Amino acid sequence: MKIQTLCALALSGMLAGCGSGSNGTTSGPDEPPKPSAQKSKTVTQGFEVHIFNRMAEQDTQNPEYIRDTPYQVAEEVAYQDIIFGLDTQTMPVTTASWLDIPHSFSLIKKAYALSPVPPQTEENIVSIDITSATDFSQAYPSGSNLNGLFSVTYADALNKYYSYKNETKTFFTVEEYVQYGRANGGLNAGFTRNLVLNSGPDYPVNMTFYIEIELDNGKIFSLETQEVALKRIDM
Repeated sequence: MKIQTLCALALSGMLAGCGSGSNGTTSGPDEPPKPSAQKSKTVTQGFEVHIFNRMAEQDTQNPEYIRDTPYQVAEEVAYQDIIFGLDTQTMPVTTASWLDIPHSFSLIKKAYALSPVPPQTEENIVSIDITSATDFSQAYPSGSNLNGLFSVTYADALNKYYSYKNETKTFFTVEEYVQYGRANGGLNAGFTRNLVLNSGPDYPVNMTFYIEIELDNGKIFSLETQEVALKRIDM
């Protein structure tokens, strides 16, 4: 009698165990593991710089510096009529633990795949330095730091790049822009910035500018613009 009772109890336990896998609370042996939440990030691969003609002014009280057609080499131009477009090259990636991939026997710990571009990159810009091998003026001979001669007129990386003085928008120089970033948690590296000269040369000159950008991960990128023929602006 005792043996029959024990067998009945064992059979009921087996049936209860089989039922628990079908009510959604416990995965059965043939069900794939549920993947955990994936993490997306965008990393900086490099930078590009191109020169554009500036679109005709729309509002002199609130100037906008919009890229128009690409600047043609050796075309003489006033300093205020060109835009230096500084664009970040990025790689969006999604990371997932190899344990989340069903039937995977790879020894690689992470798998990478393209993902939608998030609003910011992983890296911040530590410094931007602009120079030229040609004299810009008596005050700025070849090799001088030209950060004070360039203003940031657009940045889509959520960093502030202008202030208002007497109700007039005043753009930061590159020097001020970098200082602002250092004092406010860093300048995000991506994705687009417009730089313009805020002063002209003392004399007509053909110039090539060099831009060096350092990121907070230690990487340094060196860029060279195409040659631009700047007019002398008579005051």
